[in-house]
Amino acid sequence: EYNKIFESRRKKVYEIMNSIPGVTMAMPESSFMSWVNISKLGSSAEVNQYLIENANVVVNEGTPYGKMGEGHLRIIHGAYKDENKLLEALERMKTALTKLAEEKGIK
Repeated sequence: EYNKIFESRRKKVYEIMNSIPGVTMAMPESSFMSWVNISKLGSSAEVNQYLIENANVVVNEGTPYGKMGEGHLRIIHGAYKDENKLLEALERMKTALTKLAEEKGIK
């Protein structure tokens, strides 16, 4: 049961994040967290702050994990007890990041 839930979450994060213009990610090996490439939208710090202000979601900037982390965010999707709360947060992120992509002329 536990494995099915986390496998589903991993796939949902992958599907939603890759549907956002300017955002890419590989299918995560972990079912607990994901690395998301947002480099076309701005720096890790800029995009993280944008998500805080526009989606009411906090993620980890990639830069504390090394210089290769710049332009990436780390999303912890395994921490939610209620899957609906995770999906709501992902949809808020998608809405905000899609708006940011539009503002930057990314389609």
